[in-house]
This record gives sequence, C-alpha cells and structure tokens, in this order.
Amino acid sequence: MRGKSALRPSILCGILLLLVLAVTFVLNDNPIGFSKNALFQTKTPDPILQVQGKLAWAGGDFYYNYHKGNLKKISQRGKVLWDLKLNGKLLWMGPEGIIVQKDNLLSFLDDGGHEMFQKSDLSDVIRILCVRDKYLLLSGQFHGKDHGILLADSGNTMWQLPLEGSIISGSVHPKGLYGVFNIIDENVKSKLVVIGTTGQILIDNTYSEPLYQVEATPEGIGLIAGDRAIFMDYKGQLLWEHKFNGEVLRGDIGSDGFTTVVVKEKMGNLSQDVHYELIMLSRSGKKVCSYSLDTDVNLVDKYGDFIYIVDNYGIMILSREGLLVSSIRQKGIKELEVTDKNYIIAVFEDKSALFESAQGGY
Repeated sequence: MRGKSALRPSILCGILLLLVLAVTFVLNDNPIGFSKNALFQTKTPDPILQVQGKLAWAGGDFYYNYHKGNLKKISQRGKVLWDLKLNGKLLWMGPEGIIVQKDNLLSFLDDGGHEMFQKSDLSDVIRILCVRDKYLLLSGQFHGKDHGILLADSGNTMWQLPLEGSIISGSVHPKGLYGVFNIIDENVKSKLVVIGTTGQILIDNTYSEPLYQVEATPEGIGLIAGDRAIFMDYKGQLLWEHKFNGEVLRGDIGSDGFTTVVVKEKMGNLSQDVHYELIMLSRSGKKVCSYSLDTDVNLVDKYGDFIYIVDNYGIMILSREGLLVSSIRQKGIKELEVTDKNYIIAVFEDKSALFESAQGGY
C-alpha cells in the first residue's frame, strides 16, 4: 500500500506538467524556451553526401555540384550523371535549371545540361533575384541605371524598365503577374516598387525603416521591415501590420505567407542585456508562436511546415507551432537550402554537405 501511495504524487506531477505544456502551446503567450532541453536531442550527424564547392538541389534525389568551373549533376549517393565545363559565370542553379552568363550573353540550361535558350541583349552586370516556376526576375545595369527585367522560361522578355535607385532584392508572383522590388533610393531610404503585367508601376512606397525582405505571394505582398511585418494587396491597400517590441535582425516569408522573424529586445530601459526572440505570424498577421533564443542567428529559412535557424553552432529545426524538433551541430554554415524531402544542404566556405533532417517527412 505504501508503494502505491508514493507513486500518486509522481503521477499527479506528470499529469500537471503535461497540462502546463498543452496550455502553453495553445495560448502561445510566452516563448517556448524550456522546450530546448525537454523535447529534443542535439545531434552531430554524418553527412549523406559531402563535396568540394557548392551543392544545390536539382529536384528529386539529384543535386548540382559546382567547383572550379565544373558543373556536375550527381545522385544522392554521389554518382556523377554528367560533368560539364562551364564557359562563363554560374549565376544560379536549382530544380528549374541552370543560368550561366558570359559577357552580355545569358544561357539557360535544363537539368540535363542542355541549352534551352540564350539572351544576348542584356547587361554584362546581371543578378538573379528570383526564379519561380516559369519566370525569372532579374536586375541589370544599362547606361548606369538599374533595370528590373522579367523573363519567361522560353526566353521572352515580359518587360524591362529602369527603376530609380539601387535594386537590393526582388520577388515574382507565381504566375508572373507582378514583380516586386526592394530598392534603396538616392536618399538611402527603402522603397517598395511593384510592377504589373505590362510593365506599369503599380506601387512606389518609401519607408523610414529598412526593408529586409519583400515577397510576392498569391494573396498579396509580404514585407519584413526593421521594426514590423506588413502585408498588402497588389493595389497597395494595407491588409495587416504587426509591430515588434524590438529590432528585427533576420527574417523570412514562406511561400505559404507565414512570416518568421528574429527580434532583438532590450531586457529593460537601464539594462544593456539583450534578449533574442523568434516570432512567427500567420498569413493573416496573427501571432502563431514565439521562441526564446540564447544568441543571435545567421540565417532563418521558412520552408514547408518547419523553420530552420542557423547560428554559429549549427541548425535548429522548429515546427510551425514553435516546438523545437531537433538540432544539428555543424559549425561554419554560410548558406542553407531545404529540399521537398526534408534533406538539408549546408554550404560551408569551400565545401557543401547534405544532411537528413531529423523530423522526417511532412
């Protein structure tokens, strides 16, 4: 009888802890800091694939590997399907293909390394801003002025027009209906410029805070600014705005419209200590979750149902509800790419590695 009585407090404490966890997750009122130690394991996994140079996803179970002028397509096991010596500068590679530039000639290659089309009337200073399905959003300089350019996958120019200021980044609507640009003007102010289907300027807004990211989604335009997140329609009408209690350091807007940011907050008016918090907002601007971070982060990537955070020590993977699922210890990551099968491509200084994410499939 004594044994049964002794077990009752432990059982009650366990039930109470589960209730506290459940209520916290439902309310989302506080950062989920304690989940770091309670609900995950830190791992240092062996890479599935490791190569010299840069690795990028080519779709399915295949990858591109670029190193010292040579581009290979390889399998997940490292088998080389083809090897190509590039005659020019590699600008971009991904599931949609490969983009190479030599002087003012732009070549688009398919996943077999075969040339699909060329563009010879472009600037010799070209940047790939966004590749989405059948559309390529570029920036280039003509006569000393930045231009925004939208190409179709056939190589046809949808529009090309000069924009006032320096183009920082951009995004294209999934159906090519709109091009969205983040621009720094002559007064070092951030501008949002939106271009319509025929090349007409639909929105030209200036912001007092810097813009870190602009994203064209089917429902509208998402923006991450220095102190807030904004969502508007393609006529410029504000749909929602969320102001943060601190300075935005990093952020990402997923293709599903969910916005994830890392905010630096001061602990108090007189304190020099700072607190880092990751906050996720739904596509309607509602706070989904928040998560307390120990340090600043280098990269934030919202992909599918998960958030990938890179700091100086490795990668943390969170669910969309803010639960830390796993942590991969790998130092020195410069870039991160996630495939649709939850594999993680980590790009280091002079090599790349492929890891299997610990959370499994979607």
